[in-house]
Amino acid sequence: MLHVLIYSYDLAQQEYKPSHPFKPVRARLMAELLNRYGLISEENQRIIAPSLMDEELLYLFHTREYIELLKKAEEGEFTVEMLNAGLGTQDNPVFRAMYRYALATSSGTHEGAMMLYQGIARFVFNPFGGFHHAGKDHAEGFCYINDIAVAIADLIRKDQRVAYIDIDAHHGNGVQDAFYETDKVLSISLHESGETLYPGTGSEAEIGSKEGVGYNVNIPLRAGTDDELYLFVFQSLVPPLIQNFKPDIVVANIGCDIHRDDPLANLSLTSNGYRSVISMINDLCPKILALGSGGYNLHRTAALWALAWAEFCGLQPQDLHAGLVGGMMYGPETGAGQLDDPPYVVEGWEKEQCTVHAQRVIDSIKGNIFPLHGILR
Repeated sequence: MLHVLIYSYDLAQQEYKPSHPFKPVRARLMAELLNRYGLISEENQRIIAPSLMDEELLYLFHTREYIELLKKAEEGEFTVEMLNAGLGTQDNPVFRAMYRYALATSSGTHEGAMMLYQGIARFVFNPFGGFHHAGKDHAEGFCYINDIAVAIADLIRKDQRVAYIDIDAHHGNGVQDAFYETDKVLSISLHESGETLYPGTGSEAEIGSKEGVGYNVNIPLRAGTDDELYLFVFQSLVPPLIQNFKPDIVVANIGCDIHRDDPLANLSLTSNGYRSVISMINDLCPKILALGSGGYNLHRTAALWALAWAEFCGLQPQDLHAGLVGGMMYGPETGAGQLDDPPYVVEGWEKEQCTVHAQRVIDSIKGNIFPLHGILR
């Protein structure tokens, strides 16, 4: 089956506003790296520009009133209702083609989900997707349309068992809200604790309600958590839960703001830890939909996505440009164009505090959630 990259040069050229930290151009930088490292020329690989989906699919999660506000805002109208819906704020500015951009990126996620459902692809990556903060009736945290909630809702409607794994540094509050009361989706989020990072949610005590009790798993981590500790927590909790749930499809939000160089979060992972986590996710299910989500160091994000693509496709990067020319090829940034970065280990008091915090979270989930699924500690 195919390995599919959802990509559009036009989408990569879009911009919220010049000073905004969310930059779709990350996807173009990644595409350049895939070519440079010989990662996009296999016979089973395809690059597909998303086709716009039926707008009615948005209403599987969003309210019709909110989508109409998005359209009017894009056309230059402004009302108090729009501001109340999170539009026109510093995080979610109104810009030209705003609704069309959000619809197109969401269409890529939905198209990828359908390719997996129909058995056309084994793995699909939409670097433009992953807007996990958007609510049913409001924009939030750089997110206008919750492509994840829409795609998963349609998969559920088609009787698919879906597991959602979110490794973005920020808790995906919008996706949590979408499936908090259902056992049709197993949602697992590893993120920096809401005590130190937006959106302030995602405590391990938030385990779902009604039929969803035990199907919403939050794994908040202390600021400063490094590769070693992150991988220990992931291995301790995620594989047992996924293997017990037996999903048809895993949707993975693989945000790169967990990297220690990211300016908007405080975790301390390197490319080594990120790649190891991607490898573990890849082993959890035959069908995987990966979404780009966060990542605000542009070149580091592009490099990590390239590593993730290589891992999901079972390829080893080879620098096809090495030794051909002198100088830097991808801008003046230090290390630009390089995929890996050196190992980094947190030590001393900070490591001790991170370890204590992580062990408390592991004990809480193993004590309160594992028994609900019949998983032995």
